[in-house]
Amino acid sequence: MTRAMAIEIDFARSDADVKHVESLFLEYLKFIEEALGESLCFQDTEREFKDLRAMYDDLFLAKLDGTPVAACGLKRFSKTECELKRLYCRPAGRGHKLGQKLTERCIAEGRKQGYTRMLLDTNRDLVAANAIYENLGFTDIEKYYENPLGCSRYMALDL
Repeated sequence: MTRAMAIEIDFARSDADVKHVESLFLEYLKFIEEALGESLCFQDTEREFKDLRAMYDDLFLAKLDGTPVAACGLKRFSKTECELKRLYCRPAGRGHKLGQKLTERCIAEGRKQGYTRMLLDTNRDLVAANAIYENLGFTDIEKYYENPLGCSRYMALDL
């Protein structure tokens, strides 16, 4: 009989946890850049990684049996809108609904912080991510920032 793996999702507050989030975000960027064959440097990632804590309202880290495997960020976009950023799960963590659980945690935190709408952008080819967003009620919206890549999908959820 196989035992259930322990899942922990929490704020990344310690220096070690923020380093794990940074590592996961860098893996995410590499994954996306390889999938698209394009650089994401237009997003000013160099500035982002100089101080993740300053760039995000909150960073979330998911651990599976104590091992960091997934992360995402919650970022202020405007006074009333927040943005879900960099949702990524390592292959070793897939199949445990960590992407959905992290997104739900960000939604709850966005509501708690008083935001009325959550934005995100994703790639249309990321089937699992798109399914999560659709199942949680995100709907397509117009482009909300300039992105030179034509494969982006912009979505929002009223909180």
